[in-house]
Amino acid sequence: MIAANEMGQLFWGRRAQWPQPACNAERSTAGRQAEALRRARPCVAPFTINAEGLLANETKACAARFSAAAASYHAAAAVQRAVAARLSALLARDKAPERILEIGCGTGLLTEHLCRLFPGTRIDALDMAGGMVEQCRSRLGSKPGLHCRVTELSAFCPDAPYALIVSSAALHWLYPLGDFMAMAASWLEHQGSLVFALMVRGTLAELHAARARVAPHKPPERYLPTESDVHNALVQAGLSIEGEWRELQRETYASAEDFFRQLHNQGVTSGPLARAGRLLNRSELLHLKHDYEKHYRHNGGVYANYRISYFRARKC
Repeated sequence: MIAANEMGQLFWGRRAQWPQPACNAERSTAGRQAEALRRARPCVAPFTINAEGLLANETKACAARFSAAAASYHAAAAVQRAVAARLSALLARDKAPERILEIGCGTGLLTEHLCRLFPGTRIDALDMAGGMVEQCRSRLGSKPGLHCRVTELSAFCPDAPYALIVSSAALHWLYPLGDFMAMAASWLEHQGSLVFALMVRGTLAELHAARARVAPHKPPERYLPTESDVHNALVQAGLSIEGEWRELQRETYASAEDFFRQLHNQGVTSGPLARAGRLLNRSELLHLKHDYEKHYRHNGGVYANYRISYFRARKC
């Protein structure tokens, strides 16, 4: 079955007045501290950050899960595809940088846009899931300047700073987010930019509500970051927020079963954002499907909402 897509409304509003580090020739205290840490440990990431905040062996399981979904991910990732297109539009007027780092390239949804916008620019596209990187290479490997690499962020050591670091629909998997922001700041050149989009709290609120009704004793181990979490992480890393945008995207699916299948095909049906300390049993899963069908019907199918935040920040 093919799910119909229904784009939600995009809200382009004034940025909230959050605390900002001074952006001038003299770097902020937070920025200087992050830079000092990078220089003290030039060939080691300043934080042992693992995707989903897991131990090393669990991080491997996370990478294996996304690798297993790599073949089905590209076709199932309708929301991620739209986010990558929107993010590329924010980059369209940028001057071509000499070097770009992409975090969480997946199958190359954003990577493809980067190759088109900045032909010949060196693009280092990273992902911890080998299957995802293989898909990206098979689709885009012939693009000049593109280097796809399987690596964990904790093991990545750039040989030179980047003028631009980007990420599309991936950073919400990182915990704690502040550790990544500090790491990204240390990898940017002075006046370099960090431009990214991520899912924020409120995404799949319908599914969380249905789960709370069916199995209130089995809440997820962790929740998506809030916009406030993202702001605080950027500011603490010494990065100046130049712009932010919010998007509400609604997707419709043929049925609750189809919706759950699409999530499974994206590899996002496990991990701390999805699982509880105890798994839902077969009876609970059946009740979850019926509950979702009952409460979230739309045009003969069911709907799900995704809340995405886009940020542009600069290293001062």
